[in-house]
Amino acid sequence: MSSLVVAGAAAAVIVPAAASPAAAAVNAVGASWGVTGASGSGFWVFAGRTQLNSVSLRVTDTSADGHRVAIQLQTVRGSGATHLWPLHHDYGGNGASHTWNTTATDSLGIEYAYIEVFVREGGSVIRSCGDNSITNPYY
Repeated sequence: MSSLVVAGAAAAVIVPAAASPAAAAVNAVGASWGVTGASGSGFWVFAGRTQLNSVSLRVTDTSADGHRVAIQLQTVRGSGATHLWPLHHDYGGNGASHTWNTTATDSLGIEYAYIEVFVREGGSVIRSCGDNSITNPYY
């Protein structure tokens, strides 16, 4: 699993996301995290044991500290192994944000899905926050 490093206030909110068909609405989830210098959110629809649809990841730089911010979708397979999806950076500075829309398929299964938000300097993580509490209802 990912490590949790907190240097400042961190917050998390897990909320159901809106979806039009009733079945999809049951499987639509989201999470929001914040750490000093960055906030992020992720929303997706569990579409089966191996598929996330309508994945939307958003990160915002909340501090004029010169560090870049990033967000990452992370999933846990049935074996317990973590799958780290591509890290998405925003380089716009304080107040800037960016959203990425995609899907995620892992033939080895997706038992949990979550986001991690980062404040980074070069290749080093300054602060991060995340959780693996969103369970795939198809698992």
